[in-house]
Amino acid sequence: MKAQLKIQLSILMFFQYFIWGGWFVTTGTYLITDLEFNGTQIGWVYGATAIAALFSPFLSGILADRLFAIEKLLCLFHGIGGILLIWVSFLKTFAWFYPVLLVYTFLFIPTFALSTALVFHHVVDRAKDYSRIRVWGTIGWILAGVLVSYLHWEHTAYPMQLSGVSSLGLAIYSLFLPHTPPAQGSKTTLKELWSADVKRLFYNRAFLVFIIGMTLIRIPAGFYYSFVNPFLYEIGVSNPAGKMSLGQVTEIFVMVIFPFFYYRLGLKNVLVIGMFCWGARYLLFGYGDADVGMWMIYIAILVHSICFIFTTHTGQIYMDQSVPSHLRSTAQGFITFLTFGLGALIGSVYSGYIVDQFTISSDQHLWKDIFWYPAMIGIATAVGFALFFWPKKNENK
Repeated sequence: MKAQLKIQLSILMFFQYFIWGGWFVTTGTYLITDLEFNGTQIGWVYGATAIAALFSPFLSGILADRLFAIEKLLCLFHGIGGILLIWVSFLKTFAWFYPVLLVYTFLFIPTFALSTALVFHHVVDRAKDYSRIRVWGTIGWILAGVLVSYLHWEHTAYPMQLSGVSSLGLAIYSLFLPHTPPAQGSKTTLKELWSADVKRLFYNRAFLVFIIGMTLIRIPAGFYYSFVNPFLYEIGVSNPAGKMSLGQVTEIFVMVIFPFFYYRLGLKNVLVIGMFCWGARYLLFGYGDADVGMWMIYIAILVHSICFIFTTHTGQIYMDQSVPSHLRSTAQGFITFLTFGLGALIGSVYSGYIVDQFTISSDQHLWKDIFWYPAMIGIATAVGFALFFWPKKNENK
């Protein structure tokens, strides 16, 4: 693919994840220390992104596949979303904070599916080209985490303001992205979505197992995004956001060599490894500490690259190759629905409930007991997926 196009798409991915990494990881710490939200409230705050992912990515996928150019939708969603996120940063009560953030997530979460679909429209090799572009999203996430940690903003509202301003900038930039219109001749009726090709997917047992597995594995992920930063902050780890960004540092390396694993191990094995790591890492978090057990904390953080890329990235590829070309945006919306939506909502709410059960005080929790739950869910999901997911030969690549 042309160098200029690759640069354009890489910049899109960079700021897409810079915005996400700027506020998402550290907001839990801010809500606990400054706004004094309880575990259940924090679970619902992080569940806002999941609720949005239940509906908005799928609907935006319909719009992009059938009605509007993707770059125009990105401009609209990032522009309005940036304004809302800046507003959220000044809200102090759960009654106001949560509903405004929920509206923001309905605009922001679809941009992941839209950005991915836009890239897939223009790349030649899904595994190779997309990996080299997507890695810049990881770099954006790292830079956001390091910047927030360096400025000691982890328990302030500044990360949300930074992300809000960045979102406004990305809205303008989106207008200069490659024009990606709906497929010519595609129908605009909802009935067309339930076509024979789509029905055939749901008659495929491997596809159904894939849906269940991708949903369940987001439950342990919910514990990570909601409570690992507060956990590190509580046990005395210095600059927790900066240290958590180490997981994205290794993500750069794993993203670059991802095609090697993908083509040699096959889609199924890559997914199983990623799912197993999602669960096993919580055993390291639970038994680690800020002193002699810090090495376990580091490993649990560093393995994030395998957890995320081997599941989410591989899932995106599987969805893209499973559907007709005119439903690409809708397919990415559906995988977002499963991962950032249904599974993440269950994970966020469930993690908040579990944290409340093992809370001693606002600054003291029984983290070993808490992390036992996501560990067992992740490992059990990996084992079940290995036993029951048997894609056709041409799908396992």
